[in-house]
Amino acid sequence: MIQVPEQVSAIAKAQVDSAIKFATFGIESTEKFVEFQMKYAKVAFGDAVKSAKSVVELKEPTPLAEVKATFVDPTVEKMTAYGKGLYELSSTTQSQFAKLIEEQIGAVNKQVLSMLDTAAKNGPAGTELAVSALKSAIVAANTAYDNIAKATKQAAGMAEANLATLTEGNKKKAA
Repeated sequence: MIQVPEQVSAIAKAQVDSAIKFATFGIESTEKFVEFQMKYAKVAFGDAVKSAKSVVELKEPTPLAEVKATFVDPTVEKMTAYGKGLYELSSTTQSQFAKLIEEQIGAVNKQVLSMLDTAAKNGPAGTELAVSALKSAIVAANTAYDNIAKATKQAAGMAEANLATLTEGNKKKAA
């Protein structure tokens, strides 16, 4: 009968726990996005009803400036707020997801390195070279992941700056 070593069993248990964490996070994130969308859908519907009623009740042509102030400007402001809110929700979700990934990678790396150390100690002569090569590969993969994470954070920072610029530009145009 084949027995599963305790370390492999611990890794499998950790993977199941992580899968549960990711699934829970996914459900909670989806729920937040749906709530956000419903909130804005209700507001947009209410605004459309209000605008339709206002247009139907007009008795004479309205000056363009009044139409802009009554309908266009508030719509632009709400669309900007919607975009900003959606971006903030997406950004928060992405950073929380990245944090979960980092935790997972760190835990798996620690467990694998521990297993490799055990294998090197208990393995036949010459095992140390193979273990050393595997450890180097893990370190290289971690370095690559760190570089990708840094680049992603920089891109998110640039997107946030662009959104702030766009928001300010829309406020100035509306004024």
